[in-house]
Amino acid sequence: MLTLRHQLELETFFLITVTAAASLFFVLRNNSQTQFNVSFKMPVAPIEIDASSKITTSSQISPDGTKKVIMKITKNDDDTSTYDFLTADENNANEQLVFTKILNSTQNMTIPFNTWSPDNKYFFIQENKGSNKSIFVFNAAGAPFATGETYLAASDLFKQKITENNFNEATGWASETLIIINTIKQDNSKGPSYWFEVPSKAVIQLSTEF
Repeated sequence: MLTLRHQLELETFFLITVTAAASLFFVLRNNSQTQFNVSFKMPVAPIEIDASSKITTSSQISPDGTKKVIMKITKNDDDTSTYDFLTADENNANEQLVFTKILNSTQNMTIPFNTWSPDNKYFFIQENKGSNKSIFVFNAAGAPFATGETYLAASDLFKQKITENNFNEATGWASETLIIINTIKQDNSKGPSYWFEVPSKAVIQLSTEF
């Protein structure tokens, strides 16, 4: 009788142990699966890309070294560029915006090397549309001209006065108020040179080609 009871107790203990072990196994297995699923479904933080436009800057210093013309080019998302022209002191103090223009990717603007007049009073910038060039003349002090314009579209004014020769380029200054302009004849051969006088807007043909 004691032997039978002892055997039953051993079997019962064994059965309980197996059941507990099996239960523990399934609990651990389920917990492991749950943790895996939760980890797998965690959302990923979005990557933020800096969409700000790229800005490049160039400048030309005045002959006396006290002023500069600054060009800032901002690349826009629509494949255009914004050109901002500013004047400033040599140490970049007292910046003043004087001109802004938006151009497509086939056009650009530049500050010519000889942009400044010898007396530091005027400067000009250039717009390039393929082989066609235009220049805009500014008062370095930022004040408008006597006729009220904030700048002189010298190439357009030249075309209004001279019709037999086409504006080609401005090569620099002949004096404090005279910009040298080269032309092309109607047959695309080299035309005569001219002076464009600032601020009177007069156009004077020269006997010598530059």
